[in-house]
Parts: sequence; structure tokens; C-alpha cells
Amino acid sequence: MRPTSLDDSWMETKKTASLTRRFEFDSYSSTRVFLDQLADLSEAQGYYPNLNFNRTQVNVSIESETGKLGQKEYEFAEETQAIYERKAPSGVH
Repeated sequence: MRPTSLDDSWMETKKTASLTRRFEFDSYSSTRVFLDQLADLSEAQGYYPNLNFNRTQVNVSIESETGKLGQKEYEFAEETQAIYERKAPSGVH
């Protein structure tokens, strides 16, 4: 079940069992910091989301390996969101 701590910016897809979200930043350096921290999280949890990014945006797609979203995917989304919330200037989402 989807945790209530995830904000509405996460789009849940039942067909492919995934969570996707776009994160926006004010500079490339902010984007890089987020990507580096996301890489550390991936290494720590052994889970590697699909990423698509440009200078000031990162699209994160967290797909289920079992065909159904579970605790592992939701925890990764929560941690990703927490990383973003610690770094994002107010008003940037």
C-alpha cells in the first residue's frame, strides 16, 4: 500500500507497476548533487531506478521487479523524496 508520506508528485502506474516523478532544480550543480546522492542511495539499497535527466530536471522511474509495487519500491521513493526535500530551495519542485 502506498505510504501517506509520499507527496502527490509521484505518479503510480498499475500497468507497469512503477512510480515516476520529475524533480526540478535551479542549476546544473544542484542537479548533479541530487544525482550523486541518488547514486549513493542506489548503491546502499541495491536498487537502481531508471533515470532521465537534463541540466535542471531529473525524471526518476522506480519499477517493480516482481510486477507489483512493494515496500522496497516505496521505501526507495521515500528516500529519494527526502534527498530532494533536503536540497530543494523553497518553491522548487
